[in-house]
Amino acid sequence: MASPKWSVAVMCYNESGSLEAMVRRTVAVLRARGEPFEIVIIEDGSTDGCREIAARLADEIAEVRVHQHPTNLGIGAVLTDGYRQTIGDVAVILPADLQFAPEDLPKAMDRMIESNADVVMIRRPDRHDPPMRRMVSAFDEMLVGLLFGVWQRDLHWVKLYRRSVLDRATIVSTTPMVDTELLVQAHRMGARIATIDLPHHPRTTGQSTGAKVSLLVRTFVELFRLRLRRMGRVERAPGGRPVQPQAKSHP
Repeated sequence: MASPKWSVAVMCYNESGSLEAMVRRTVAVLRARGEPFEIVIIEDGSTDGCREIAARLADEIAEVRVHQHPTNLGIGAVLTDGYRQTIGDVAVILPADLQFAPEDLPKAMDRMIESNADVVMIRRPDRHDPPMRRMVSAFDEMLVGLLFGVWQRDLHWVKLYRRSVLDRATIVSTTPMVDTELLVQAHRMGARIATIDLPHHPRTTGQSTGAKVSLLVRTFVELFRLRLRRMGRVERAPGGRPVQPQAKSHP
């Protein structure tokens, strides 16, 4: 199989009701595009049969493989492995719950090409999440803007990253702050960041695990830890050349 241009990591924890449809629809979309691709299922220690479904899909579909966590390690590990275990020129991590429709992915891919972007952030103009989860996100976005100067919406939703950005980034976080730490580093590298609005679909199977008051507190703590880690640090390109921070993200 040719070296993939596009890598899609599918993050999966107890999503047996939607995993197979998600993977098969993604395969169909990417095959229709006619460019080399891979799909890596990041299976995070599910207990509902997901690992068996993932293994069967990998056996049946040449472009699909599985990275298995022996136990549930959490979304931080899933995100990190989603970027580390893929090898394509561009990587994107999608949820297995079909709240992001695979059929919309080519629009984001085209946005990256047309704008010559290093990062494409997908925003949800019609977000279908519980009020508490939306409140946590708004709090998170405000703090990230104040602490790091990165003013973006939907920080923890789908993004496309060029491998050149991922190869230069160093991720320390082991929590959902992986998303934020990577975006902050991309911003400081001077990466070209583009956005696109795409639909967000209601969850039809499984259960969301993010709408908790404790998450608001943890978000606050983790953001300040990230700020302390990043204070005084200068991102460097391969070979030791400092990468100058950018004043603001590209629209």
